[in-house]
Amino acid sequence: MALRNLQEQLDARWQLPSHHSITIWLADNPRLALLSSFLALLVVQLLLTTYRVFFHPLSRFPGPFLAKFSGLWRSNRYMKGTWHDDVLELHQKYGRIVRIAPNELSIVDEFAMKHLYGHGHNAKKTAWYKVWDPPNTAPQLFSELDKKYHAYLRKRVAGAYAMSSILKYEKYIQNCLDLLLWRLKEKAELGPSVDMAKWTNAFAFDVVGELAYGTQLGHLRTETDVNNLRANVFNIFFTLSNLGHFPGQAWIVNNSLTQGLLWMMRVPPVFAEFATWSRDRVKDRIENQDKIKRDDMLSHFCRMKCKDGSPAPLNEVLIEAMNLIGAGADTTSIGMRSCLHYLCKYPKYYRLVQDEVDNFYVANKGTEPITYLQTQQLPMLQAVVKEATRLLPSIVFQLLRHAPYNFTVRDQYIPAGTIVGISPMAQNRDRDIFGEDANEFRPERWLEDRDKAGYMDTSLMTFGGSGPRMCVGKNIALVEIHKFIAQLLYYFDVEMVDLKNPWRITTYWFAYQRDQHMKIRLRPGRTPLRPEGLALEKKSA
Repeated sequence: MALRNLQEQLDARWQLPSHHSITIWLADNPRLALLSSFLALLVVQLLLTTYRVFFHPLSRFPGPFLAKFSGLWRSNRYMKGTWHDDVLELHQKYGRIVRIAPNELSIVDEFAMKHLYGHGHNAKKTAWYKVWDPPNTAPQLFSELDKKYHAYLRKRVAGAYAMSSILKYEKYIQNCLDLLLWRLKEKAELGPSVDMAKWTNAFAFDVVGELAYGTQLGHLRTETDVNNLRANVFNIFFTLSNLGHFPGQAWIVNNSLTQGLLWMMRVPPVFAEFATWSRDRVKDRIENQDKIKRDDMLSHFCRMKCKDGSPAPLNEVLIEAMNLIGAGADTTSIGMRSCLHYLCKYPKYYRLVQDEVDNFYVANKGTEPITYLQTQQLPMLQAVVKEATRLLPSIVFQLLRHAPYNFTVRDQYIPAGTIVGISPMAQNRDRDIFGEDANEFRPERWLEDRDKAGYMDTSLMTFGGSGPRMCVGKNIALVEIHKFIAQLLYYFDVEMVDLKNPWRITTYWFAYQRDQHMKIRLRPGRTPLRPEGLALEKKSA
């Protein structure tokens, strides 16, 4: 009886007759319903947080405190553009395996590198890569997750990227380099300094045009960012490299609602104009292969076959031409700027490389520009290129994979499926591989012991390791960088404008160097060759 009276009193207090359901009660009390929902979410979040901090399989790994709760900590650092510094500080503070998100680890370890990215291993790419699939295009190497199909895609373009092929195309690279050197001559005569960040970028994009489209894109000739291509590529990498960490990222970009809203707001697709131009160039080459007698990368792409032996359709040829922008433009210009930076920062090596180049020209009575194969006779130049790109590789973000089964690093078991990645920036400074002075610029390390140098070379992450996912544009970059440094130092003397502030780096997948202002002067008795067909009128500085 007493219990019944108590129940009636409680029902009356909460205005909930005993025969009402909880659902009706919540419907009649919207504020309480909202409060209940909030409390339920709070409890779920509290339980999830407790699990992530204390019971998650990765809870034993060290890392920033906030990274235990959410991937927003990592994403915030990525969006700031400071990951080139952050990743080094993280591993310096926490060690070789660092938890940077609830289910993500950043690793520095040779064994892990070779098992995640090397030949014959089964670590799969994560969904982060799917955001790089443009809508309504053919599958592409970078974002393809299926290993067998990726192998098929890579095999049919491998010939175009082989060093033997790049050497056949070297004359097109030299055409662009001649124009760059002539433009720098004009700027040297005007003074007082030039932004080498802009000029190296313009050069690399024009080379891509020569190789992938059969014509320079006009960045050097007009001294402008033609159709804002370089700015748009930067914006794409900034957006997609960050968006890739959010669930449903590919849908966010490619769904019809997003595209419709952008159209209503009159926001043009950042790549639309260039994509249209690209399609026209590729279509013309396919239709006129017999008339256009030109051997370049586009001619190779046009000869590609499908699995059934039929010619590759237009969209598959087009995506390969456009992929070259990602594989061969920024990656190359970043390497050029890194080499220039370290040479000017350490005059000893600047003089050694310049003397090496001068002696080569004297010995060979050379009047022709030095070729890539000839630069391979200059050991200090080769060592400087390796060392500079080791310390500041083009790619800085983690190359993400799902941990394979039975994956153990330094006696630490990592559950299968965990998102793991290695930053080339951090891995290239592993003291176990490169010595206690791994953070220092010391090109001699590549010349002291041949066996040791070979071991270090196979352990570099500069181009994404040595496995099947290695950057296909590696050979293009090597040819351009060696030729650029050798010919620049032959014709010019170069020095930094401000040794304390040599440049500004922002990292969004690539480590973009900005504002690399340098003084350049023509060396006595040296004048670059004037490019054929160059307009006589001078451009403004």
